[in-house]
Amino acid sequence: MMGFLKYFSLFIFLFGPVFSLAQTGFKDELGREISKEYFEQQIIEGPYFGIPDGEGGKMLVHRMPVGLLDNPEIFFEKTANSDGFREGKALIVIYYPGKDECNSTGLGNNASTFQKEHQTLLKWAEKFGASEPVYIYSDPSGLEKYGGLIPWQKDPDRIFQNQFFKYPYPCGSFVVIHPNGSFRGILGEYPLSQINVALKKLSKN
Repeated sequence: MMGFLKYFSLFIFLFGPVFSLAQTGFKDELGREISKEYFEQQIIEGPYFGIPDGEGGKMLVHRMPVGLLDNPEIFFEKTANSDGFREGKALIVIYYPGKDECNSTGLGNNASTFQKEHQTLLKWAEKFGASEPVYIYSDPSGLEKYGGLIPWQKDPDRIFQNQFFKYPYPCGSFVVIHPNGSFRGILGEYPLSQINVALKKLSKN
C-alpha cells in the first residue's frame, strides 16, 4: 500500500502541473480549453468576440451566427409579422443594444444616413420578397438622435436578446430569419451590404 501511495504522489508531482496548465480560463466556441494567446489571436484576426463563459473565464463567440430555429414563428408573431411568416417572407431585424462609443460617434451615426440605409433595406426586402425591416432595441438611450424617423420597438420579452444577442455587442447587430427557421446575422458593427448577402443566401432555401 505504501508503494502505491509513493508512486501516486510521484504521479501527482510530475503531472499535476500539466493538469493545472490546461485550465487556462479561455475556451473556444465549443467550450474547449485554449491558450490565452490563441484566444486573443482569434479576436484580432478572426471574426470572434470574447464573452464571459459564466465560470469566471472567457469564451469565443463567432460574430456571424448561422443556424436553424426550432420555432421561428414566434419571432414573426412578436414583431407583428405573422402574415409575413405565412407568406414565406424573411424577417429582417436590426438590433440596437443601447448607446455605446461605437454607435454614438462618427459621421455615419446620424438621422440622414440612417434614413438612406432604411430606404436601401426596403429595396432589398422587396427584391428578395422579405418583410419590411424591424427595428428592435434593448435600451433606447441614444435613439433620440434619429428624430423618430423609424418606429423602434422594445425587444418583446427579450426574445431576440435571449436567442441571438446575449451580450451588448458594439454598435448594433442584425439577424435575418427565414420562415423555415434558417437564420444568418452579424454580431456587432457590420457593413450594410451583409444584410443583402444574408437575404440572398436565405432566399435559396
